[in-house]
Amino acid sequence: MSAVEEKIIGILQENRIEYEAVDHEPVYTNPAMAEALGVTEAETVKSLVLMTKEKRMVVLVLPGNKKVEWKKAAADLGTKKVSFAKPEQVLERVGCEVGCVPPFGQLTPLPIYMDEELIKKTYVYFNPGVHDKSYKIKGWDLKKVSSPTVFK
Repeated sequence: MSAVEEKIIGILQENRIEYEAVDHEPVYTNPAMAEALGVTEAETVKSLVLMTKEKRMVVLVLPGNKKVEWKKAAADLGTKKVSFAKPEQVLERVGCEVGCVPPFGQLTPLPIYMDEELIKKTYVYFNPGVHDKSYKIKGWDLKKVSSPTVFK
């Protein structure tokens, strides 16, 4: 079990959040994750580490079926331009590879920005810092433990 996953379990237990761990083959995209889990892509969580023009790193948390709307993301983050953070920056700051970044702010000093659609889902699935496992929790509980800035 990875250090990131251990921290996630601690956060979920501390907040009395019910969760289910699901093992599957390694997945590197949300469509593959949805297929492995037998759920819709919209029920999977996409956590993207972005870098603002001012070199501020943030985590953008979206339903797996959504693409980044760059101009809207920049506006939501109060900056002129955002781009993906470099993979080595993500590994250094978050402690896991791009593609399995968890949607939890407590794991890193990075602010979390979350699409409100996720909160409305009965259940959502996210990677706990590894590619071959997903965690299932209620959408509302994801908001509760992530303490995000929510946007439409």
